[in-house]
Amino acid sequence: MHIAFFSPAWPLQRFQNGIVTYVHVMKNELERLGHRVSVFTPTLDGLAREDHVYHVDTGKRTLVTRAVRRLSQVRGSFETDNRRFAGAIASAMLRVHARDPIDVIEMEESFGWFAEVERSTSLPLVVKLHGPAFLSYVGDELQAPFAQKRIELEGNALARASAILSPCRITLAQTVERYALSPALAMHIVNPLLTDLTTRLWTLDACDRSSILFVGRFDLRKGADVVLKAFLLLLRERPQLKLTFVGPDSGLPLAGGGLIKFDAYCDQIFPSDLRKSVDYRGPVANHEIAKLRVKAFATVVASRWENPGYTLLEAMMQGCPVVSSDAGGCPEVVRDWSTGRLAKSERQADFAEKIRSLLDDPERAAMMAVAGHRYVFDQHSAERVVRQTVEMYGRVVKMKGH
Repeated sequence: MHIAFFSPAWPLQRFQNGIVTYVHVMKNELERLGHRVSVFTPTLDGLAREDHVYHVDTGKRTLVTRAVRRLSQVRGSFETDNRRFAGAIASAMLRVHARDPIDVIEMEESFGWFAEVERSTSLPLVVKLHGPAFLSYVGDELQAPFAQKRIELEGNALARASAILSPCRITLAQTVERYALSPALAMHIVNPLLTDLTTRLWTLDACDRSSILFVGRFDLRKGADVVLKAFLLLLRERPQLKLTFVGPDSGLPLAGGGLIKFDAYCDQIFPSDLRKSVDYRGPVANHEIAKLRVKAFATVVASRWENPGYTLLEAMMQGCPVVSSDAGGCPEVVRDWSTGRLAKSERQADFAEKIRSLLDDPERAAMMAVAGHRYVFDQHSAERVVRQTVEMYGRVVKMKGH
């Protein structure tokens, strides 16, 4: 089978993103099982040299880069630009299809690009719900004109989708309900993980029991403010604790407009004598994050919405004790007091209590970490997930009559 994926950027070593991670894992396992995979991306590292990875030429100012700059406004040309971007994806795929026929396309739901790709190529297509806009925008940004336009575009496109794939049950159910969808095929298949036998697993004896790790953007969606406030509550009673914060500094929105950055925010909420307990590392390569996980006592995921993402899955795969938000699909992976602890989304006091429960009972935390590792090793193994997905691809191809 020849499968085509759209990825927002490539390769994973250069661009750390949930969709990029997913496509990377799928590509590796599909190829290991004998399938052919082509990846199409508008953002390609100029130094990357990889067979069957194709640059989607959208001009110097792509829709992706413009979208970041225009979250607060929607100009009249937006829908035209959106169709042009989708057309560029379709054209790139058709050029490859002409010399090496593509059996099925899988791509994200973002901006409804997939609908134009499916129309222009007439190829079987699966839309993967990585993060529908109506769920992934949080706070005031949800009401911004740009967000509302994106929600509309995605809804209109999803209404025409014949095959929808979702990594968690709740996202699929909420999307179907939100847009009153009736696709011919809708399936829940979890995100895959590759097992790297060289990656160290967490152990209680080797970790620093006073160290907490957070991996994620400093922004509202990832709950950066929640985890910092929760840590401050713990720090006042346990001043020996340390928090390592890993991820880009996207800033938190201010009430009057604008953003506050990480250092300014920490200076604002932490007393000067406690500020040094927070170690901000910025963006860090995946292999370095793996090292930080086994050094920390626990990893915290505080997202206001999550599918769940690879930050949580990878921590569990390394056998780390986790405290996770109960938002989105996280409860489908973390079962409280079984594979980790679940905290109420946006409640810093509850996050502090759940972290405290691990600190107070490290042996039980270690037992939950082992259970979490076993769960994701079994349920999220790349081979298992890819075989399920290929079966779905086959059904989509038959539906399309190819």
